[in-house]
Amino acid sequence: SFMHWLGQRSTVPLIQQLNAQADEWRAAEMARARKLLAKGESVDAVLEAMSRGLTQKMMHGAMAELHSGDAASREQTAQTISRLFLRKER
Repeated sequence: SFMHWLGQRSTVPLIQQLNAQADEWRAAEMARARKLLAKGESVDAVLEAMSRGLTQKMMHGAMAELHSGDAASREQTAQTISRLFLRKER
C-alpha cells in the first residue's frame, strides 16, 4: 500500500548511511590487504587479516554500546543486537 511504501521511505537515508559506512570499511581493508600482498604476505594471511579487520569494524559499535549506559539500556541494546546479529540465515 501507499502508506507502507511511504513509511519505508523514511529509512532510506539510514540505509544509505549504512551502505556508505560499509563501503568505507571495505575500501580501507582492501587498501590494507593490497599493502600486505605487496610486502609478500601470503594470500591466506592477508585474507585472514582482511576478514578480521572487517569483522572488528562491524562489531565495534555494537560492543561499545553493550558496555555503555545503565542496566536497562544495556538490556535493550542486548536484545536489539541479538535480534540483528544472531538471527539464523534464511
